[in-house]
Amino acid sequence: MINDRPTQLIVDLDALLNNYNKLTALNNKKTGIAIVKADSYGLGARVIADHLYKNGVRHFATATLEEALELKDVIFDSMVLVLGVTNPQNVKYAVENNISLTCSSKVWLEECLEELENIEGKLKIHVKIDTGMGRIGTSDKEEILQIDKLLSSDKIDFEGIFSHYSNADGSDNNYDDYQTKNFDERIELFTHKPKYIHIGNSASTVKYSDRKDQYNMTRLGISLYGCYPSENIEKLDKIKLDTVVSLVSKVTHVKKFSKGEKLGYGVSYEAKQDEYIATVPIGYADGILRRAQGFKIKVGSEDCEIVGRVCMDQLMVRCSENIKVGDDVLFFGENNGQKISVDDFATFQDTISYEIFCCINKRVPRVYYKNKMEL
Repeated sequence: MINDRPTQLIVDLDALLNNYNKLTALNNKKTGIAIVKADSYGLGARVIADHLYKNGVRHFATATLEEALELKDVIFDSMVLVLGVTNPQNVKYAVENNISLTCSSKVWLEECLEELENIEGKLKIHVKIDTGMGRIGTSDKEEILQIDKLLSSDKIDFEGIFSHYSNADGSDNNYDDYQTKNFDERIELFTHKPKYIHIGNSASTVKYSDRKDQYNMTRLGISLYGCYPSENIEKLDKIKLDTVVSLVSKVTHVKKFSKGEKLGYGVSYEAKQDEYIATVPIGYADGILRRAQGFKIKVGSEDCEIVGRVCMDQLMVRCSENIKVGDDVLFFGENNGQKISVDDFATFQDTISYEIFCCINKRVPRVYYKNKMEL
């Protein structure tokens, strides 16, 4: 059957791998962890993880144990770290599938040890230190010493220790320095030494690429997918990321409007003169939020403003009489030599690229390209 909605999210796997290689080259003394949580920010974790694995990547991270389990049949012997808190009653699945879990507290570790009494094998853990993010993990020195004692158990493989910068994409380093100092002080409390130490995210991977420290891993999230964590990081001009993601569609209807005619829900737009309106089959059910109204997208070779309120399944743009049914539409990314920054698209809506990617609904097909050919 012919696809009635020619809307696609195009993912360039070559650009993805290029970004991974560029970022790890920038930090050549650190192992890169490919962040594939939330279905690789909505882009399709199985395809992305499989492609990276086949090209030598062996370290990944997800948000949940369920996400990690869904990927183990495509990334096999890789380290897969679950960044969120896992129910201790599920540790057997982590042990059986060689998945590393985040130790968020002494109580969590104690509960896991109780479960492990009846499980054959060791549980790999990365102890999370809260250095100022305030999300999960502990900063209490006494609790850390108690966790260190529990690490003596022969049921635990102390694989890593980590933290997370909360302001590395900012314009100064003050809070980063504060968190770094906290992290280094707490690392010293451990008598057991882990294989991996990491605090870096996309922003700090670029920002502190020249810094000498004791960390040997760095986590590659939004930068892997071709976006800078912030304008501050982009301005450092340390790395040129390739565009990975493009949201495209086609015009399905064109109609001439007379001056004064209204359109859309709430009749929020009125034709200022005789003009043409084109309809594109994508709406807020697909992830184009209503606040995108007013943003200019590429239709054919024209910059066309989204007019009227974005509908659930469609939206409308003001265009010239030259626009025809079937003309290409670009919301962000690259297509036919044209480009719109996803950051510009996000900024217009007072959000960030992360949210734009994650909001694209599964109804929009993900189409993957390798060597300029669709898979």
